[in-house]
Amino acid sequence: MNKKLFAKVKDLCKDTGLSEKYLNVITEKMGGSVEDDSTDDAAIEATANLISELAKESQSEATRWVNAKKKDPDPDPNKKDPDPNKKDPDTTNGDSEMEKRLKAMEEKMSGYEAKESKAKRTAAVMAAMDKHKIPTEFRDRLAKSISDDEDIEEAVTSLKQGFITAGLSPEGAEGSKAASEKEIEESADSLLESITVK
Repeated sequence: MNKKLFAKVKDLCKDTGLSEKYLNVITEKMGGSVEDDSTDDAAIEATANLISELAKESQSEATRWVNAKKKDPDPDPNKKDPDPNKKDPDTTNGDSEMEKRLKAMEEKMSGYEAKESKAKRTAAVMAAMDKHKIPTEFRDRLAKSISDDEDIEEAVTSLKQGFITAGLSPEGAEGSKAASEKEIEESADSLLESITVK
């Protein structure tokens, strides 16, 4: 587990009263996308926020469940059920309510996992753009043109080639005079339009 990530989760959850053991388990389970030796602050921050949101939701759910149990009157030990085979409707409703809550928690967990996966992919796209020296001002816009099922390295390499071909990269300029800011912007817009799925 990434120590920096765990420290961030503990800090975000310090007022919740959740045990360090619980935070350790949930960070271990959900923090898999952040490598143990990673120093990527953006990925650590995004993952820590997701984990803390889930931890707080878990705590709220547990509190609601405990409070609901406290409101139920204690059964009278002297009272006998005339029909032992008859199901207690309150118990049935309680089980049904618990199933609904568990389902809601599973859906939230899936949502958090999807967010974490998206954050991880976005970080990978940005790292590839940095590696291929895609101009910073175009990265966000160009990242949106890369679909979820597309190979990141291939897509970014293709974008880089487009920049070189359009003369927007020093590698394609071969020492010639750099293009003006307006020319770069117009060429980048044209490149973006050509690769965007219509």
